[in-house]
Amino acid sequence: MNEFYYDREQTQVKHRILERYLQALAPIVGAKFDEIVYIDCMAGPWETKDEALTDTSFHKALSVFRECRKQGRCKRVRALLIENDAERYRHLKAYADQITDLDVVTEQWDFNQHVNDVVKFARQRKNSFPFAFIDPTGWTAIKTDHIRPILELNPGEVLINFMSSWVKRFLDDDTKPFRELLGNDFARLRDLQGEELEDELVNAYARLVKLAGNYALTCAIPILMHDRDAIHYHLVYGTRHYKGLEVFKKTEATAIPFMHECRAAAQRRRAEANSQQTFLLTANETYRERRFRTFNDRRRSNAHAAVVSLLNKETSVSYQTLFEESMQFSTVVENDLRDWLEQWRKGNLIQYINWHKGQKVPHLDTLIKKLQNVS
Repeated sequence: MNEFYYDREQTQVKHRILERYLQALAPIVGAKFDEIVYIDCMAGPWETKDEALTDTSFHKALSVFRECRKQGRCKRVRALLIENDAERYRHLKAYADQITDLDVVTEQWDFNQHVNDVVKFARQRKNSFPFAFIDPTGWTAIKTDHIRPILELNPGEVLINFMSSWVKRFLDDDTKPFRELLGNDFARLRDLQGEELEDELVNAYARLVKLAGNYALTCAIPILMHDRDAIHYHLVYGTRHYKGLEVFKKTEATAIPFMHECRAAAQRRRAEANSQQTFLLTANETYRERRFRTFNDRRRSNAHAAVVSLLNKETSVSYQTLFEESMQFSTVVENDLRDWLEQWRKGNLIQYINWHKGQKVPHLDTLIKKLQNVS
């Protein structure tokens, strides 16, 4: 594990997700658009432990774009890095001033006052694809009515840090603007408790992002606290294209095991510090967690129910439709969907209509015909 992320492993996981997703996104978008526009709305640097700022979101993102350009897989990259705090901005600008191979602009802005300026930056040139990373320290800056102009950038995608643990903790505090954050679901959510409340908080926010940005698809990745068996926040992602969701789910599939490895290493460091002895078993062998497993079980159950509903409602459904519906549920993977379909096929509840000779797995255009109601 990277020593710069000790005791902030959740940040390392967040940066890994951003990095891996952009590595996949950049060449895809670069083949179609003349320019990629990267916007880091609250760039920091935050709690960095490396003088070179390699443990920051903007360094991870710009490194990806730099490599993409070297490989000739994207034509042009513009980046806007925003930070309001004077001291942090000084470090940010010093970092950006050293970059000569990418077009990087820094602004000492209060993001809340400059949403429209962010949009202007994104729209400076035609045939551009903006990607906005909104990573605040709280929640007021991510109210969907407030960031709607950014969400509405089309084409474009967004990744938002939704601090679900903080929202859950202060939901009953009438001085907090949660009604504005959560919309019409606010009253219903206040009647929920525990893990159900936390799950529904992110569901409600993802729905608002989807509606405000007119996104076809949204998804969220849970990030666990490094020192407790609890979810700290979710990264909420919005896209208008099937391919975006597909790539994001592949990113999630690699990020989740990495998150557990980081937490296992953190647990081992604490255990060794407390006991002042070494262990025979590896960190992964002694790793303990429950929250993610229960979360994953619920999400798989939710996705299963959604697929059942679609199949029972229609005579036939495309595999792409089922994929898009089920993969919007966090931590659900494509093999889950394929396993459910195969179980129903073997039970003569469904059949594949346009299965080609030699085909081993469903394709996007594969049609699934319902023979009997599935459950």
